[in-house]
Amino acid sequence: MTDHKESNDTTQVIKESLIMTKDTLASLDRMIYWAKFLSILGFIGVGIMLVGAISIAFIGSNLMGPEAGGIALIYLMLAAIYVTPMYYLYKFSSHGRRGIIQKSQHQTDQGLIYLAAHYKFIGILAVVLLSLYVLVFIGLFAAGIGMASSFGV
Repeated sequence: MTDHKESNDTTQVIKESLIMTKDTLASLDRMIYWAKFLSILGFIGVGIMLVGAISIAFIGSNLMGPEAGGIALIYLMLAAIYVTPMYYLYKFSSHGRRGIIQKSQHQTDQGLIYLAAHYKFIGILAVVLLSLYVLVFIGLFAAGIGMASSFGV
Protein backbone atom coordinates (compact mmCIF):
# COMPACT_ATOMS: atom_id res chain seq x y z
CA MET A 1 0.00 0.00 0.00
CA THR A 2 1.45 3.39 -0.91
CA ASP A 3 -1.32 5.60 0.43
CA HIS A 4 -0.93 6.96 3.94
CA LYS A 5 -4.61 6.67 4.80
CA GLU A 6 -5.61 4.02 7.26
CA SER A 7 -6.82 0.80 5.76
CA ASN A 8 -9.08 -1.93 7.08
CA ASP A 9 -7.59 -4.51 4.69
CA THR A 10 -6.96 -7.64 6.73
CA THR A 11 -5.88 -9.92 3.91
CA GLN A 12 -2.63 -11.70 4.50
CA VAL A 13 -0.03 -12.80 2.03
CA ILE A 14 0.61 -16.45 2.76
CA LYS A 15 3.54 -17.04 0.38
CA GLU A 16 5.61 -14.17 1.75
CA SER A 17 6.23 -13.46 5.39
CA LEU A 18 8.60 -11.38 7.43
CA ILE A 19 9.75 -12.56 10.80
CA MET A 20 10.76 -9.93 13.31
CA THR A 21 13.37 -11.05 15.78
CA LYS A 22 13.72 -9.62 19.26
CA ASP A 23 16.57 -7.42 18.03
CA THR A 24 14.42 -6.11 15.16
CA LEU A 25 11.52 -5.39 17.51
CA ALA A 26 13.88 -3.67 19.96
CA SER A 27 15.26 -1.48 17.18
CA LEU A 28 11.75 -0.67 15.99
CA ASP A 29 10.75 0.15 19.56
CA ARG A 30 13.67 2.58 19.95
CA MET A 31 12.86 4.12 16.58
CA ILE A 32 9.24 4.60 17.65
CA TYR A 33 10.35 6.20 20.92
CA TRP A 34 12.56 8.74 19.12
CA ALA A 35 9.94 9.39 16.44
CA LYS A 36 7.38 10.24 19.11
CA PHE A 37 9.89 12.46 20.92
CA LEU A 38 10.84 14.31 17.72
CA SER A 39 7.21 14.69 16.64
CA ILE A 40 6.27 16.22 19.99
CA LEU A 41 9.23 18.60 19.72
CA GLY A 42 8.04 19.42 16.21
CA PHE A 43 4.55 20.23 17.45
CA ILE A 44 6.06 22.46 20.14
CA GLY A 45 8.08 24.17 17.38
CA VAL A 46 4.89 24.72 15.38
CA GLY A 47 3.28 26.23 18.47
CA ILE A 48 6.25 28.57 18.91
CA MET A 49 6.00 29.56 15.25
CA LEU A 50 2.31 30.36 15.68
CA VAL A 51 2.96 32.43 18.81
CA GLY A 52 5.78 34.18 16.96
CA ALA A 53 3.54 34.91 13.99
CA ILE A 54 0.83 36.36 16.22
CA SER A 55 3.37 38.40 18.16
CA ILE A 56 4.95 39.76 15.00
CA ALA A 57 1.55 40.56 13.52
CA PHE A 58 0.32 42.53 16.52
CA ILE A 59 3.41 43.87 18.27
CA GLY A 60 5.70 44.08 15.26
CA SER A 61 3.23 46.10 13.23
CA ASN A 62 3.70 49.01 15.65
CA LEU A 63 7.49 48.78 15.38
CA MET A 64 8.06 47.67 11.80
CA GLY A 65 4.97 48.81 9.99
CA PRO A 66 3.27 46.80 7.24
CA GLU A 67 6.34 44.57 6.71
CA ALA A 68 5.46 42.77 9.95
CA GLY A 69 2.33 41.33 8.33
CA GLY A 70 4.42 39.75 5.59
CA ILE A 71 6.83 38.24 8.08
CA ALA A 72 3.91 36.93 10.16
CA LEU A 73 2.41 35.37 7.04
CA ILE A 74 5.72 33.63 6.27
CA TYR A 75 5.79 32.23 9.81
CA LEU A 76 2.23 30.96 9.41
CA MET A 77 3.08 29.28 6.10
CA LEU A 78 6.17 27.64 7.59
CA ALA A 79 4.12 26.37 10.53
CA ALA A 80 1.51 24.96 8.14
CA ILE A 81 4.19 23.18 6.13
CA TYR A 82 6.01 21.88 9.21
CA VAL A 83 2.92 20.42 10.91
CA THR A 84 2.32 17.82 8.17
CA PRO A 85 5.53 15.77 8.53
CA MET A 86 5.24 16.00 12.32
CA TYR A 87 1.71 14.61 12.10
CA TYR A 88 2.92 11.69 9.96
CA LEU A 89 5.78 11.03 12.37
CA TYR A 90 3.42 11.07 15.35
CA LYS A 91 0.98 8.71 13.62
CA PHE A 92 3.89 6.35 12.85
CA SER A 93 4.86 6.30 16.51
CA SER A 94 1.32 5.78 17.82
CA HIS A 95 0.42 3.02 15.33
CA GLY A 96 3.84 1.41 15.63
CA ARG A 97 3.64 1.38 19.44
CA ARG A 98 0.15 -0.14 19.29
CA GLY A 99 1.37 -2.72 16.79
CA ILE A 100 4.24 -3.82 19.01
CA ILE A 101 2.16 -3.92 22.21
CA GLN A 102 -0.80 -5.74 20.61
CA LYS A 103 1.42 -7.76 18.25
CA SER A 104 -0.83 -6.47 15.47
CA GLN A 105 0.43 -6.71 11.92
CA HIS A 106 -2.23 -4.24 10.77
CA GLN A 107 -1.19 -1.55 13.27
CA THR A 108 2.49 -2.04 12.47
CA ASP A 109 1.73 -1.78 8.75
CA GLN A 110 -0.24 1.43 9.31
CA GLY A 111 2.64 2.88 11.29
CA LEU A 112 5.10 2.09 8.53
CA ILE A 113 2.75 3.60 5.94
CA TYR A 114 2.79 6.85 7.92
CA LEU A 115 6.58 6.68 8.20
CA ALA A 116 6.78 6.31 4.41
CA ALA A 117 4.45 9.30 4.00
CA HIS A 118 6.68 11.30 6.34
CA TYR A 119 9.79 10.56 4.29
CA LYS A 120 7.94 11.18 1.01
CA PHE A 121 6.85 14.61 2.28
CA ILE A 122 10.37 15.47 3.46
CA GLY A 123 11.83 14.30 0.13
CA ILE A 124 9.42 16.40 -1.94
CA LEU A 125 10.05 19.37 0.34
CA ALA A 126 13.81 18.96 -0.11
CA VAL A 127 13.43 18.92 -3.92
CA VAL A 128 11.23 22.03 -3.82
CA LEU A 129 13.68 23.88 -1.56
CA LEU A 130 16.69 22.91 -3.68
CA SER A 131 14.83 24.12 -6.78
CA LEU A 132 14.10 27.43 -5.05
CA TYR A 133 17.76 27.76 -4.08
CA VAL A 134 18.79 27.24 -7.71
CA LEU A 135 16.26 29.83 -8.90
CA VAL A 136 17.42 32.34 -6.28
CA PHE A 137 21.04 31.71 -7.24
CA ILE A 138 20.27 32.24 -10.93
CA GLY A 139 18.30 35.39 -10.10
CA LEU A 140 21.11 36.79 -7.95
CA PHE A 141 23.65 35.93 -10.62
CA ALA A 142 21.58 37.68 -13.28
CA ALA A 143 21.09 40.71 -11.00
CA GLY A 144 24.83 40.83 -10.36
CA ILE A 145 25.57 40.78 -14.08
CA GLY A 146 22.97 43.48 -14.64
CA MET A 147 24.45 45.68 -11.92
CA ALA A 148 27.98 45.10 -13.17
CA SER A 149 26.99 46.05 -16.74
CA SER A 150 25.26 49.22 -15.52
CA PHE A 151 28.52 50.29 -13.86
CA GLY A 152 30.41 49.60 -17.07
CA VAL A 153 32.39 46.63 -15.79
